[in-house]
Amino acid sequence: MNYDTIVIAGTSESRDVIVEQLKEGKKVLACVATDLGAEMLVEYGIDIHIGRLDLEGFLDLFRTCPCDRIIDASHPFARIVTETVKEAAGILGIPYERYERKDLTYDYDRILSVADTREAIEVLNGLQGNILLTTGVNTCGEYARGVTGGRERLYVRVLDTETSYEGCRKAGYPDDHVFGEMPPYSVEDNLRLIGETKARVMVSKDSGKTGGVDVKVEACRKAGITMVLIRRPEEKAEKA
Repeated sequence: MNYDTIVIAGTSESRDVIVEQLKEGKKVLACVATDLGAEMLVEYGIDIHIGRLDLEGFLDLFRTCPCDRIIDASHPFARIVTETVKEAAGILGIPYERYERKDLTYDYDRILSVADTREAIEVLNGLQGNILLTTGVNTCGEYARGVTGGRERLYVRVLDTETSYEGCRKAGYPDDHVFGEMPPYSVEDNLRLIGETKARVMVSKDSGKTGGVDVKVEACRKAGITMVLIRRPEEKAEKA
């Protein structure tokens, strides 16, 4: 089947992209990694491909489902997905567009900006007190291995799914250090969790307003704690 647009989805922005495409009368295929991502899109009545794909997987999908354009609205920290989709589109000569979240400026003097998880761990090892991770399950193992005294100091908020809980268990987190919740989170939600964990530091990716970072910053300000904020990854420069 041919499509006007394939949307690499899974974020709330991708829903905005899909709505705009449907308003223009476009036939859309959304590509998501998980069943949870698909559930976000059921109401739009579009075709959905579910599953994590590598380069060959995307090439096969784009060949099987020809389209006029690919819009990449994946998470800003899903750098490998973006690079892979862009490469597949280039190989097949399909126009590619990256949909970016808007940057925010955060006015709080206790934000420590870092480049990645490795640098965040280095900074955390120079700070005292409990740490609240709001960076998801995919990197929780790196923090568990890298942060000094991590088993006692680290607490993590993840999506309320069995996959998230299993990932935390494999990483060695005690059950009472894992909080499964579903977004969106309010300032009060963040403050409650800061209080429950007695956190002196919160770690977050800079995923913008959609990722609730402005709300996290405000909670850190009200609680008087430090935020370690991981900058968005820069896209690779175009190959010559």
